[in-house]
Amino acid sequence: MEKSKNKLPVFCLGMYPACRENEPFYMIKLEELSKSVKGVDRAHSHSFYMLMIVLNGSGKHHIDLHSYDIEKGQVYFLSPGQVHSWELSDDIAGYSLFFESNFLTNQYPERLYTYSFFNSKGRSPLIELEDEAELISLLFHQAYSEFENHQARRNQVILSFLNILLEKADRIYLRQFSDHTYLPGHALVQRYEQEIDRHYRSHKEVMYYAGLLSVSPNHLNFLCKSVLGKTASQLIYERIGMEAQRLLVHTGVAIKEVATALNFEDPSYFNRFFKKQFGMSPSEFKQIS
Repeated sequence: MEKSKNKLPVFCLGMYPACRENEPFYMIKLEELSKSVKGVDRAHSHSFYMLMIVLNGSGKHHIDLHSYDIEKGQVYFLSPGQVHSWELSDDIAGYSLFFESNFLTNQYPERLYTYSFFNSKGRSPLIELEDEAELISLLFHQAYSEFENHQARRNQVILSFLNILLEKADRIYLRQFSDHTYLPGHALVQRYEQEIDRHYRSHKEVMYYAGLLSVSPNHLNFLCKSVLGKTASQLIYERIGMEAQRLLVHTGVAIKEVATALNFEDPSYFNRFFKKQFGMSPSEFKQIS
């Protein structure tokens, strides 16, 4: 995988061909994506959410530090900030649907934060379609036709397709990963994870996030332990650790620069933090990655 001496690229919707200004969604055929957008096959992240269905072909999909074999009948889900890249076969076919968070939350304020596949840390970022393959494929195809045709109330129709796709996918995800049970407080914990994603570089204190969520630090900690079996602090440290690993693997920056990027004033403190999280130093991790 090619590394860059600069920061990892972050793709926004405006970078894609014929994307209308300020439009909060975009669709493209998978077979056209690599040809139309430079660097899309190399390590990058997004400022938006992504659904991707594979209708034909094969390859490898690298998401954060994990690799998945691309196969027909898969649907992948990515959240803003996740790093991914891929190698696709020449006969690849499918659709990618991108959307900004406000496209969904303006209509369904809390639902986005309860989808397990968009909060899949430690879990699978994909589903395997079985009996539902024909229906899900048809929904993607109809959404793409609506995207291309620019008819009246296009946004509302595409939002409806997106909502149905997400709800159908959620049913499949919960069936395929039956160990994942929705618990009271789950939505708030997932909102907490979203806020960590936004602010982890500058804020490493549970109290800050508790204030954003209008709960006490103790209650937030209780919910995190109840839902995920982890403390509120652990989730912050894990997010910082994940970003440290991403930067060490996907960029050519020095360990000192990674420490600075994550707002560690002293590189030695970053080294101690990393070793406590992963049982090895940053330099040891770079050697085996």
